[in-house]
Amino acid sequence: METRPAPRPTRTGTVEVRDRRHVDLLLLAAAAHGPATGYQLIDRIRDRSGGLVELPVRVVVPELRRLTRNRLVEATDDRVRRYALTPLGRRILAARQEDWARFCLALGRVLDASDRERG
Repeated sequence: METRPAPRPTRTGTVEVRDRRHVDLLLLAAAAHGPATGYQLIDRIRDRSGGLVELPVRVVVPELRRLTRNRLVEATDDRVRRYALTPLGRRILAARQEDWARFCLALGRVLDASDRERG
């Protein structure tokens, strides 16, 4: 009989962000508050989410590289790399915030409808 490894414990009360577009949105929103290092962006996201979202460095670093390549953020060439939104990044962030607000509204309506149907 084969034994399977025990599942890895997860942090209670945190939200796992799996979709790259969600990670991008979080990073763009955090960068909108001024230039910051990758670690500072992670801290901003954790703090502003009330500790519910904890992005690992191994996820953030490649996403920041991709956002830089796509000209949504720019990185300083200082000894300590800081990331800031570009004008294009601000426009993309605004559009994605609108999309997200519409999605949340629609999701809320669907969930409310299912609650009413059950009750």
